[in-house]
Amino acid sequence: MNRGSERGRAGHAAVRWAAFLAFAFLLGLPLALRRPAQGVPGEEPRDLPTRKLVVISMHADTIKREFERAFSRWTAEGHGFITKIEWLDVGGTLDAIRYVDDAFERNPQGVDIDVFFGGGTDPFLHFGQAGLLRQCSVPQDVLDRIPQTYAGMELYDAERRWFGACLSGFGVLYNKAVLEFLGLPEPQTWTDLGQGKYFSWISSGDPRKSGSMHMVYEIIFQAYGWEKGWEAAVRIGANCRGFAREASSVPWQVFAGEAACGMAIDTYAFPAVAEAGEDRMGFRLPEHLTVVSPDGIGVLKGAPNLEVAELFVQFVLSEAGQKLWILRPGVPGGPERFALYRSPVIPGLVKEYARDSMVKLDAFDFEGGVKFDPAKMNARWRILNDLFGACVIDTQDELAAAWKKLRVAPEDDPRRRELLRPPVSEQELFDMAGTRWGDPYFRAETIARWSAEARAVYRRLAEGS
Repeated sequence: MNRGSERGRAGHAAVRWAAFLAFAFLLGLPLALRRPAQGVPGEEPRDLPTRKLVVISMHADTIKREFERAFSRWTAEGHGFITKIEWLDVGGTLDAIRYVDDAFERNPQGVDIDVFFGGGTDPFLHFGQAGLLRQCSVPQDVLDRIPQTYAGMELYDAERRWFGACLSGFGVLYNKAVLEFLGLPEPQTWTDLGQGKYFSWISSGDPRKSGSMHMVYEIIFQAYGWEKGWEAAVRIGANCRGFAREASSVPWQVFAGEAACGMAIDTYAFPAVAEAGEDRMGFRLPEHLTVVSPDGIGVLKGAPNLEVAELFVQFVLSEAGQKLWILRPGVPGGPERFALYRSPVIPGLVKEYARDSMVKLDAFDFEGGVKFDPAKMNARWRILNDLFGACVIDTQDELAAAWKKLRVAPEDDPRRRELLRPPVSEQELFDMAGTRWGDPYFRAETIARWSAEARAVYRRLAEGS
């Protein structure tokens, strides 16, 4: 190659670069002369002050992200500041309750947490009795749209210490394709899940780890009564393929076909049904055998950011917050990226936004039929978990072996009755819960005894002796 051609190519390259730079300058000149942007449409202005809010929550990250984004925009537009939420995630409902209890034990006047968000009603009944909730100021026009009670359940505390942020229904999720393959009918009630033909095809979460799963079992006990409820729960446990640590795992086990049916809260069931399609999966609230209950929110005593905390509660309860639970992502007033699949506490909202709602089941159209007693649930929460854990979950291998043999035996077979008989009466359970269950030595000794006795019975029945 000669030097002339090299110089020619270099000249052409220089011309191309000069043309590119000139074009870039002309393209960028209008942008450079434009006034600085005051914020992207739909986002809060960047020059506003920022205020902090500390929230402990068991909610999924999708819920946290959508509510933080929407609330920050709401405070920017209406109150002149951007909100940055510091989310505390310490595990499930029981872990969060223990975390707050321990924090207040160290500092009874208040802890560095503003709001408790999620976990059903149980944390709020507990904190209310312990005096750890602060009465919250919510505008009357916001509360006027929410009934104080529905179907026998309080939707918010009469003293305004906690409020239902959304509603939760508890029911049965099932994989239609798997049931068809196995030749099994779609379950209608809780007791259907305990039928012998569903053996090894049921999925359940561990009620000791999940507040929503504990609620399912408590509903069963209250719907059928203590002895029939214990029988139903043990039969379900014996049919289980295992107990998931997180209740959110159950719908996806059913979705994947690892289980045919599972017990689930609607917020976990709805996304699975939507993903699979209603032709492949279904979700049913057992008629007259379940409840629709609020999932709460409340301000903790000594909240360091009280004004922002009360505004957050107000936002969650307002129509602006309630629409986040139901609307399709991208719809004005709805979530930005993630569908949240929760039922609102404002009656009629699902129907009003039916065209854009991801929630098709209006909780206010459902009559649960169970005369549910939250005080009873709260009084035996811990000891019931321990009893069920010792006699069903921790001994599930032995239980399943005995049930595999006896599931086809007649209902009045004495071996079946022995297998399904509760180890203590309901009154004995309450007596222990109210007196000695706080003694760690007595509790550990009793749990060990329950477990050993149950395992011995199951092994003996499995062996046929």
